[in-house]
Amino acid sequence: MRNRVYQVMPDLSLEDFSALKADIDARGVLVPVEYDEADNILDGHHRVRACLELGIEWPRFVRKGMTEAEKRTHARQLNLARRHLNQSQKRDLIGEQLVETPAKSNRQVAAGLGVSPTTVGSIRDQMEADGMVSKMDTITGKDGVSQPARKPIRTVYVDPAPINQRQSHVQYNSGENEWYTPAVFIEAARAVLGGFDLDPASSEVANRTVKADRIFTAQDDGLAQEWPIGAIWLNPPYAQPLMGQFADRFAAEVQRGSTGIVLVNNATETAWFQTIAAACSAICFPKSRIRFLRPQGNPGAPLQGQAIIYCGVDVEAFTCEFGGFGLVVSHG
Repeated sequence: MRNRVYQVMPDLSLEDFSALKADIDARGVLVPVEYDEADNILDGHHRVRACLELGIEWPRFVRKGMTEAEKRTHARQLNLARRHLNQSQKRDLIGEQLVETPAKSNRQVAAGLGVSPTTVGSIRDQMEADGMVSKMDTITGKDGVSQPARKPIRTVYVDPAPINQRQSHVQYNSGENEWYTPAVFIEAARAVLGGFDLDPASSEVANRTVKADRIFTAQDDGLAQEWPIGAIWLNPPYAQPLMGQFADRFAAEVQRGSTGIVLVNNATETAWFQTIAAACSAICFPKSRIRFLRPQGNPGAPLQGQAIIYCGVDVEAFTCEFGGFGLVVSHG
């Protein structure tokens, strides 16, 4: 069983990670890696990765007595304070906190993350307008900051990084962890590929829609299996190191002669995205975020956009099927 990593931000870019690794090689690890009592990483998975590649030890610090929610909040606070984040990334972190703790006031959320209540309030207003959380009855405190009333209306919990076809590996999820791709995207992919020979990151329930000839579930460990050459549908686990491992494997299978379509977050700055993109023929960037489905059939509301990546020879067919969803860019 893999230890958990409370990774609340995408991986560093290859350039940034290389710089971190070079600095650690020259000066050692200056900030200890934080763990909980179960040896799960709360903060510092990039430092651990760099040390493993360098073959050196790293200093450890264990935090005790924290709840799961407190661990995720702590990880977000550290990233907001230390990482060089753009405004979109900062808003995503704060938005995820609002999703997990919708009953907390703007001031309470702000205090936990080390940001201003005004910033939190602005993001909450936008999320309510987008339907990502339900509006709450509010009262205004003496400081002018809106506070939740005693009886907020029902809050819709949404997963900040929805995953289809398998149990989620995203560490900060709350509630149900299994998500499915809306059938309209599956049907478009089937029209391009002519069907699916393999879905290597799936489940029995998901395959009722995907209808791949062969699937690997989380229990099968698709990375440990031999993939037949053919048409692949893939929506891989989004957490590291699995995301990078599935990206490398998919790109290798394309080199072997397979075709395929991959649905992932549009994290264009990451090494794993660049790996898949380098092997592709075209990419569709949907004009709106894909609302993945819960097992009960009700849609979620992701905080990040997606990309649909095609590896094959019929770019015209891919453009015809996916052009209605958003911009299609061909590659080589």
